[in-house]
Amino acid sequence: MEVPVADENKEALLEKVILIGASAGAAWVAQKGLSFAWKRATGHDAPRNPLDTDSTVVSIIVFAAVAGAAAAAAKLVADKGARRVTTRIAAGRQLRA
Repeated sequence: MEVPVADENKEALLEKVILIGASAGAAWVAQKGLSFAWKRATGHDAPRNPLDTDSTVVSIIVFAAVAGAAAAAAKLVADKGARRVTTRIAAGRQLRA
């Protein structure tokens, strides 16, 4: 059974909305977790402003690298989870049709 074009567009939109929400949520969790871990590991707040004289260049570079890796990992996990959810939703719609 073919899915009408309108339903495909709705599913694509739903998938995009879920992906955006999951990515935003994962980024927020990763940022909070990384800030907490940085504070515990170094005893200092995470560097926020590269021009801040309180942070060393090395700590800014290390934090940026770790933050980038954490953001990429969080996005990967969020995208996989969101795709799993949208696949289940689409499968449920096909069963009802």
